[in-house]
Amino acid sequence: MAIYLKGEDNSYHQINAIPEGNYVLNETETYCTEPENPDTKLKERVAYDSSTKTLSVSALTKKDTKCYLYFDESGSPDKTLANLGISEDSQGKVDKFTGPACGSCKVSDENGLYEAEDDYGTSYYYRGTVNNNWVVFGKDKSGANYLWWRIIRINGNGTIRLIYAGTSTSPKSAPETTGNTTMITPKIQINSTEQYKMAVRFNEQYNDNKYVGYMYNNEPTVSTSHDQAHKVTNSSTKSTVLDEIENWYTNNTNLSSLAAGYIDVDTGFCSDTTISTTNHGSSYPGTRQGFGTQQTAYAGADRVWQANSTSWNSTEQTPTLKCGKDDASRKRDLYTGPGANVNGTKGSNGTTLTGNGALPIPVGLITMDEVIYAGGFAGQTNNGYWLYTNQYYWTMSPSYMYSSGYASVFIVHDNGNLTDTNVNNTYYGVRPVINLKADTKFDFNDNGTEGSSGNPYIVNTD
Repeated sequence: MAIYLKGEDNSYHQINAIPEGNYVLNETETYCTEPENPDTKLKERVAYDSSTKTLSVSALTKKDTKCYLYFDESGSPDKTLANLGISEDSQGKVDKFTGPACGSCKVSDENGLYEAEDDYGTSYYYRGTVNNNWVVFGKDKSGANYLWWRIIRINGNGTIRLIYAGTSTSPKSAPETTGNTTMITPKIQINSTEQYKMAVRFNEQYNDNKYVGYMYNNEPTVSTSHDQAHKVTNSSTKSTVLDEIENWYTNNTNLSSLAAGYIDVDTGFCSDTTISTTNHGSSYPGTRQGFGTQQTAYAGADRVWQANSTSWNSTEQTPTLKCGKDDASRKRDLYTGPGANVNGTKGSNGTTLTGNGALPIPVGLITMDEVIYAGGFAGQTNNGYWLYTNQYYWTMSPSYMYSSGYASVFIVHDNGNLTDTNVNNTYYGVRPVINLKADTKFDFNDNGTEGSSGNPYIVNTD
């Protein structure tokens, strides 16, 4: 008799005895052979009762009959979320991001899993009209509704980045992909129009560069240096949008009770406050310092606007999954959660990153770069990629401090367009983003394609 146990690498390894603990016999893999027909696999001859640890073999009378037993961990999936589809996507491969996005590209021709480098190593992201990145994780406070998410990407350190997609009463029935139910419900409704009833402001205040921040320094009233405007600590003021997310997370879901076991706090969310070095016209010469009311273009604008212009670049946009250009700016702009490792987290490329440790909860927002990687394009309508919801919602990426005196960040438009708007706008909703731990396990409904809306990856937290 030979006994095999499935390991974390998703392959079976031979062991010397039936495993102790909560394991089940994989009846599909298990088989026996008789000496006169060694190539014939006799199925359904072996049974194992995990509760009593009793193994029984039936209807085998031949001498020298051999059985090969394969065990899986009970209630655990075949693999972790971190290795989903990395070796194979819907086209049978993973494609590298081959260059800047372009306005003429048809995202419908680019469906699947792609790879690009982030600060931690190689990241794998979902692009186009994919329908295999659905996850069920957590419930609302009542326990009656399941929280649904979609995978943005697998980060270079193996953690899994998810964006909120709504709720449903069943883990087998996905919520609508469009409409305001794709966003969280705010504490106070600030827009009575039905389409915008989930709207919240990014920040109540707008007349300082610091208000492009997910958090910011409240004193002095007017910032007088870039470091003063953008360096944050856990005592900094929460943005309006972060305050809304914290209320939802703490008071309307069970996520805070699940966080320690499932949500990663070391992998950061990027708010790139690096100053543009490109001339974007006389008002934004690339020499402004990003504080007070100075008209300032941030680095995200460089990636989507034409040089010497304040017009969208319609042919070439250059997103990045790296946060900042040096260790100092990365630490400043990389928002990490409560209890984050003070020594940072090490990626597969050997780089160790330390975030600011400022967040009261391990939740952020999507970045403008992640929107582009998913299939969006600044200045261009697109309802053909998976992030499209027919709603306006915030990213956490700064764009400009405009000459009109308004701090602005990038948003996803209701037509799928990536654009920007003033931080105190009252039309934009919130789709929180979290990072699951790399070893998170999942179950299936066994109803269609893995990870589809009918057969999502279900994080079993019971």
